[in-house]
Amino acid sequence: MSARWASAVAGLLLWLPASSTLAANVLPKTHAAVLDSVAHMVASDLLRGVVLPPGRPVRVMAPIQGDTLGFFEQAIVERLRQGGTEVRLLPSSRATAELGMPVDDVSSPRDPRGDSTDLQLNLAVRSAGVSYVRALRKFPVGIRGYQRLASMRVGASLVDLSNHEVLWAKSASGSCMDEVRRGDLPYAQTGSGGLNPGIPRSGGGTRLLEPLIVVGVVTGLVVLFYSNRN
Repeated sequence: MSARWASAVAGLLLWLPASSTLAANVLPKTHAAVLDSVAHMVASDLLRGVVLPPGRPVRVMAPIQGDTLGFFEQAIVERLRQGGTEVRLLPSSRATAELGMPVDDVSSPRDPRGDSTDLQLNLAVRSAGVSYVRALRKFPVGIRGYQRLASMRVGASLVDLSNHEVLWAKSASGSCMDEVRRGDLPYAQTGSGGLNPGIPRSGGGTRLLEPLIVVGVVTGLVVLFYSNRN
């Protein structure tokens, strides 16, 4: 039995360095990718439980310009089409053009010649972004990486263009947090456009001294214990 335990412990000790090396080689998501993940999470939450009138196309209007709206709009369109809804993207949506999404040649909802049987989905991103919230320290001194927060808060309303009745209005929010190693900061910025979060200040010397103080106290207690035994 003791030989088996010794073999198991030896195997575990050999596996731990390899596993930590593999983890160190895994690159983090870029800022754009992590915000896109949050956008899909928020879109799923926003449309959960929503019942759309069957057989009626939905126009997606996105009057607010910006990259963060583009992430959210694309996620909403994908969710609607996965559910079998016909989605008409209006040419006035700048985000669709920037993302390379095809648009449909439909009239403005204010144009009386437009199809009044359509539904119009108005989208708004009230807040969204990526930020580094705090530095993650390593022992005994230095910084190993930064904690990153991606968040988004959105709202939407569905309007029946035949009578301009608001069928429903909802809001949703979501966030996710991960760690970006110090050496991976340039990679995390890759292809993220205007998403350029600042690095938090490393803070003061008291935080750096805390682990040293703990080690000193523990060492002193051990020395005191053995001196009393003698």
